[in-house]
Amino acid sequence: MDILHKSRLMPWLVWGLAAIFGLYTFLLQGAPSVMIPQLMKTYQIDVIKIGVLTSSFFYTYIVMQIPAGMLVDLWGPRRILKISFLLCSIAIGWFAYSHAFWEGQTSRMLMGFFTAPAIICAFCLGARWFKPALFTLIVALTEFLALAGGVIGQGGLAKAVVTFGWRETMMAVAVIGLFLTFISLFIIHDFPRHDQPLHNGVNFREMCKKTWKSTLKVLAIKKLWVSGIYGGLVFGIFPAFAALWGVPYFAKRYAISVDLSAMLASTVFLGACFGILTLGWISVYITRCRPIMIGGSLISFFLSCAMIYIPYIPLKAMFGLIFIFGFFLSSYSLSFALADTWVPHSTKGVAMGFTNMLCIIFGAPLYQPLIGFLLKWSCNCEPINKINIYAHNDYAVALSILPISLLLSFILAFFVKENRRSDKQSPEGHSRMHASS
Repeated sequence: MDILHKSRLMPWLVWGLAAIFGLYTFLLQGAPSVMIPQLMKTYQIDVIKIGVLTSSFFYTYIVMQIPAGMLVDLWGPRRILKISFLLCSIAIGWFAYSHAFWEGQTSRMLMGFFTAPAIICAFCLGARWFKPALFTLIVALTEFLALAGGVIGQGGLAKAVVTFGWRETMMAVAVIGLFLTFISLFIIHDFPRHDQPLHNGVNFREMCKKTWKSTLKVLAIKKLWVSGIYGGLVFGIFPAFAALWGVPYFAKRYAISVDLSAMLASTVFLGACFGILTLGWISVYITRCRPIMIGGSLISFFLSCAMIYIPYIPLKAMFGLIFIFGFFLSSYSLSFALADTWVPHSTKGVAMGFTNMLCIIFGAPLYQPLIGFLLKWSCNCEPINKINIYAHNDYAVALSILPISLLLSFILAFFVKENRRSDKQSPEGHSRMHASS
């Protein structure tokens, strides 16, 4: 283990395992989208409550972003990760055995609560184990793995649910969480040469006071708000459409099976994965983010309009359209790269948590139930066996939220301010970095 710890491979293992927790989190976020008929039958609920059930994950996930960032800054990502995902696995097990709607909603809220630090920890570990010039690449790779969780969640879970059932599938996910938590005990460390001390010679009260003051300073950065809200308006498409309403929409539009529809919806994540990798590559050569953010929003807006309002698009062509749509949606990830340039290492957890909160706040808590409400409002059909059968026009009305959100992000992108990224590092921080490149 000592030889491994001193090797050049160690930073990639530390960050990589933390990023896999981000993948795991994203898988949980969209898991109900491939279980909608089963969950409606189990809990005896309608389409609006399904939106509430799915989005309940994000209620606590969003609320916990800033506190999670403070805890990571205070106690280090290693401790926070192992405790949170141990408890998260227990919450997933409860969801798998739930029979009442309140149980499903509560367990989903607990999942969101305990997975809140995942992405923050991955970003912080990347900042601590790699050179500053590589941070945008680390952000891109982290988001790539997180979005891969969307692909697995839509495609892989859909097949598992059809083959084994939704309860058995979720129990398997819980076991995987326990395994990852166990592995993290041996792999993840806060810094290349040591773990973060609990008190560092300062009493707990003083530590909390110092962390709170640092948090207030971060929240006062206006540039952080603008770039974060931009990220939220773009990223909101993923949980609202790709992780939930895209599945029944495509199933209705093309009269295809749920697993094929889930594969089509998950192509948004696949396109975003390639888009994020491309952004990570060009970040080595291009230091300007705003032009990319403007272009990404504008192209995504036109693609969303085509996807929703053009009536006759062949299924194979739709796969290509959705892939390109996801590719340009990846511009949201630049919000994290910008946030990194505005704060020191001691407050990166709060800055990343706050940015992540703004990225999540639109899609699931707002857009998911709103699309469900608009879908039910626009439907004039008679229910069959107490279940509404929605037409393509009903989805066109409800999904208008997507191009509206992207148009707003395009306008906001012109107000984004940025600093040129630098490879400069304080002596203290540089001593903690590996020479990895």
